[in-house]
Parts: sequence; structure tokens; C-alpha cells
Amino acid sequence: MKSEMLSTRIDHDTKVAFTNICDDVGLSPSQALKLFARAVINHGGIPFELKARQPNGTTAAAIKELVDGKGKQSASVDDMFNELTEGKDPNAHP
Repeated sequence: MKSEMLSTRIDHDTKVAFTNICDDVGLSPSQALKLFARAVINHGGIPFELKARQPNGTTAAAIKELVDGKGKQSASVDDMFNELTEGKDPNAHP
């Protein structure tokens, strides 16, 4: 079977971490990518769940507050920061 070249770009830290783990399990990065490709083929898709990052509880509550029309408005960014830092807004979190 003829071999094909597959090239990709990843950041340095990801490459180093990936290469170190491959070394730890006795694989070259190329072998690990071939295994992943085979797993995708055998599974008929990505062999693990892909999910979007979800906001934490505080952020989710803030989003809901805005969606419900209960958000607080300030006249300017400076006013907003003054209200938050001076504790004028009882709903603000430190």
C-alpha cells in the first residue's frame, strides 16, 4: 500500500506534551496519529465525545439574568467599575 503524507500545525507546548506521552507509551507521534486515524475509521467518527465548553455556575446565572432582562446598566465603563469597586451594586461578586 502506498503511503501518503499528512501534515498539520500545532503549537509547541501541545507538540512537546503529545510527544512526551507517546514516548511514555512506546509510540512515535506518527504511530499514535495512525492509531487515531484507524480508531476514527473503525468507530465511524471521532472515538470520543466532543463537547463545547460550558459556563460555570456564576457565569450561567449572569447569562440567565441578562436573558431575563434583569441585567444592570451603567452610564459608562468607568461608572460600572466604580459601582463594582465601591460596593454600590449588592449583586456584584468580589
